[in-house]
Amino acid sequence: MIFINRIVSASSPAMKKQSALIISLLAALFFMLDPALAELKIDGRLEESDWENAQSFRDFVVISPLTYGTPKFPTEARILSTPEGIAVAFICDQPSGESRTRTITQRDAMKFDSDSVTLMIDFEGSGKIAYEFSVSISGSYRDGTTTGEMSANYDWDGLWEHAANEEPDRWTVEMLLPWSIAVTREGEGENRQLGVSFQRVLHSGNETFAFPAASPERARYISEFTKIEIPGYSSQEFNVWPYVTVLSDLVKNTIEVKTGIDVFWKPSNRLQVAATVNPDFGQVESDDLVIDFSATEVFFGDKRPFFTENQGIFQLTTPVRNNIFYTRRVGGPSDDGGQASNIDAAVKIIGSDGRFDYGIFAAKEADDAGRSFFAGRLTFPSETWSLGAMSTYVDRPFLDRTALVNVIDYDVRLGDSVRWQGKFLSSHIGSPMEDEAGYGFYSNFVFNPSERWNYEVTLTRYSETLDINDMGYMLRNDLEEAFMSVDWVHTDLPDDSRYASVSWNLKSVLSRNTEGDALPAEVSLRRNMKLTSGSDIMAEVELKTKGYDDLISRGNGLVRLNERWNTEISYTTSRSGSWSKEIEFAAFQEGYEDWSAGIAAGATWYCRDNLNIDFTLNPTWSRDWLIWQQDDRFAGFSKRQVTGGIGTSWFPAEKHEVRLRTQWYVIDAEGEQGYRIGSGGRLVASNDPVNGFAVINFGLQLRYRYEIAPLSDLYIVYSRGGLERIDDPNQGMMGLLADSAGLRNSDQFLVKLRYRF
Repeated sequence: MIFINRIVSASSPAMKKQSALIISLLAALFFMLDPALAELKIDGRLEESDWENAQSFRDFVVISPLTYGTPKFPTEARILSTPEGIAVAFICDQPSGESRTRTITQRDAMKFDSDSVTLMIDFEGSGKIAYEFSVSISGSYRDGTTTGEMSANYDWDGLWEHAANEEPDRWTVEMLLPWSIAVTREGEGENRQLGVSFQRVLHSGNETFAFPAASPERARYISEFTKIEIPGYSSQEFNVWPYVTVLSDLVKNTIEVKTGIDVFWKPSNRLQVAATVNPDFGQVESDDLVIDFSATEVFFGDKRPFFTENQGIFQLTTPVRNNIFYTRRVGGPSDDGGQASNIDAAVKIIGSDGRFDYGIFAAKEADDAGRSFFAGRLTFPSETWSLGAMSTYVDRPFLDRTALVNVIDYDVRLGDSVRWQGKFLSSHIGSPMEDEAGYGFYSNFVFNPSERWNYEVTLTRYSETLDINDMGYMLRNDLEEAFMSVDWVHTDLPDDSRYASVSWNLKSVLSRNTEGDALPAEVSLRRNMKLTSGSDIMAEVELKTKGYDDLISRGNGLVRLNERWNTEISYTTSRSGSWSKEIEFAAFQEGYEDWSAGIAAGATWYCRDNLNIDFTLNPTWSRDWLIWQQDDRFAGFSKRQVTGGIGTSWFPAEKHEVRLRTQWYVIDAEGEQGYRIGSGGRLVASNDPVNGFAVINFGLQLRYRYEIAPLSDLYIVYSRGGLERIDDPNQGMMGLLADSAGLRNSDQFLVKLRYRF
């Protein structure tokens, strides 16, 4: 009440009227009940007689560790087509005397730390994209998408039902996926071919069972799903998500009220239309702290609902970590000042027509510096191959610049062991200062002759003028690269062996820019060992040969780097009692000639099933940290760095979640030696002064979430933090850590309500 009074008193008469209406809306929506999604009772008990007619799958095998052996406990999965949606059940045998792990986690947690089951479903049966639906024994859940066989993303949130139920000698899970959850080509009355994979995690043994024997650790995953047919039904859906946020900035002493609305309409299984006005900016999520001195841009994920809902058709990626449609560009830093841009409106249409799938996207930012974004996607999938095309266009009037990108992609599967895929890219940048066209391609060949062996070769070429960064994300252009990888898995180990499986990976990368300057070649060898105790050990050694770095000087000349080695070894334990732990040791070269070392340690304390605390600490010491200064000047530093964090998740009652997340990032660098670029790109010691500096970064977020109904939430969030650079610091590392906690560049209190009608 005090906070509401402050909002009204701090506002103009017009704002007072708007605030009163918003507060009334908050109160009305808060007490509304969400209608049921389906007539089938999803309670985890499998009491309906319809389940007796479901398709059943029992032949699960162990895929983690990758032994393909017989699981310790039997598991059965069932799938049933109903007018309301696709119903799925898991029956997990587990005698009452065996340990069950019931940790509660937030939605989309990267790991459940609990016994759980997962349904992976390819709605088209084409091997292009699979949707994940996971439920733990405690009722926690996660959803996301996997593209390109193994690239998982948990930004997407779907609207589906789920429930878990425990019995003395087994536990069961039910799911119901409405027909509207994804766009499909088939219509009413037609049988649909799906690709499905069922998985079960036995947390106490750190084991995963699956049917069929498809593993995300292998190069072929989605395309190995078992194919089934079920009766198809057509559905219609219309959802409206209005939202309101009230943001109190405690530094600027201002209050901002913002409202917006998302609309999702699905008139049939073949078409979905989504529109948004003044969309949500995802303020309730926080990015990881990053202090980056490299010459390349940092990639961030997106949690804004409009930009994650059924975005799979636009997920078109290429090496190295490039994305044709990087949604963070829309509403990103503005062209006239670098602040986040407001979005007036956006629309997205996804559908299918015959054998074609298509997607259309458009967005318009506000104000004179606002940009306009457009994207179109068309694919023609078949059982053994697919062909697609995508175009993006960005108009940036403030910079008098336009950017057009075109992509053609292909994916061919030859038998059960060969896959060939790739893309052709072109870009055209138009402005008074430049009118340039760029081109690129990549081609990836995978050969998987047996369960033990996997070979992969990728060829890539991006011209110096290829530029997709107006709407996409490109780590670098001006590249010619050959990537080669060999994987081998050994599972036929003696019964008394302490190892459940051992795998090796040999990888090499040869690259140069389009001028023919050889970049450092990379060769690495990694050994992964899964122990019968559930723990994991990883050891890796990597060599980067002598070669040129053509990015580090920001266009001021090539820099020839010396040979560099990187080594690391990590050990991760399964949960033992109330704790799980992991530790990693690394020795590496990040400068011109000397060595660095680091330790990364983490632990999770499971106080109770509904309360856990994560601790992370990563100190690093470097005797040779090379940083570009300006023009052809570089500097070498000795560096001490500490990153860490503490996170707490508490679930006091069903649908209630309290999360505390703190992170800090501290660098203390002492100047050692100045350099300039000399003959042949070699760095030559100079007498340029090199001054020490420190950087401190801190972030804290305390968040309460109440799930009113599926995808309808109330958030109350407090966040604080900041970033500061200190020249010639006079305090030590402990003093810098203490100072970081006092940073207050940002200090905000946010209330947000988003409700589905």
